Amino acid sequence: MPTRDLPIGVFDSGVGGLTVLASLVLRLPGEHLLYLGDTARVPYGSRSPETVLRYAERVAGHLLGRGIKALVVACNTATTWALPALQATGRARGIPVVGVIEPGVHRALATTKSGHVAVIGTEGTIRGGRYTALLQEQRPDLRVDALACPLFVALAEEGWSEGPVAALVAEQYLGPLRGGADTVILGCTHYPLLRSAIQAALPGVQLVDSATATAEATAALLAREGLLRRADQGGQARFLVTDNVERFERVGARFLADPPRGAEVVDIDDADHVTWHAGPARAGTHRSGQ
Repeated sequence: MPTRDLPIGVFDSGVGGLTVLASLVLRLPGEHLLYLGDTARVPYGSRSPETVLRYAERVAGHLLGRGIKALVVACNTATTWALPALQATGRARGIPVVGVIEPGVHRALATTKSGHVAVIGTEGTIRGGRYTALLQEQRPDLRVDALACPLFVALAEEGWSEGPVAALVAEQYLGPLRGGADTVILGCTHYPLLRSAIQAALPGVQLVDSATATAEATAALLAREGLLRRADQGGQARFLVTDNVERFERVGARFLADPPRGAEVVDIDDADHVTWHAGPARAGTHRSGQ
């Protein structure tokens, strides 16, 4: 069984999940965090559901093999297609698993006053329809709009999250939503970086940051499981990537107050998939280079 001094594993297909990591650092300053960006296979959004599940289980197995007490799926696409399977195996392993969609849904339902909510995200997330399904499952009379805004990811990663380019793109995407929903879920972990441009295009609308909501959900889960470390113990963050450390650290600096320095390159393969399904590896059994 996991102990409270083990890290929380956090993964995404790239750098976007660093907004979730940043929220976890603020909400849980005593926790150790182990982030894995699957940068060799980014983006997940263009992959089939079966491929996303396979990649997610490999990443989960790698993190489990290193020793984690909980897993945060900081990727909307992986949450859409892989979360139920990850949670089922996690329960069998004693590892609680949190995704980024359900916390954002709960926050939006608590926020909306008009009963009209919009979700913006990547094409893969919007096509998967998980936000819409959960929102209407919780509240059948809710009106839900869903809109893909794929260029927001590139703007965030290129450092163009503010200024005239971001404002123009936000207006083009979001203009049709004005006068409709009173609450908009930022259904991509990159989108909090464009919060100012999004808010300017949708004045008066309440924006729900799923990264912040996920950090709150993780804190509540760890408290229920008796796995919280004290805030004054001081946690550390470590970073793993599957390719291109230089780009991860350069782009990641736009997502975190302290740039993600010292990232380690790792391989993930079918052996990690087996680890996830067979249980955690013993300490010291990682393959060479990991």
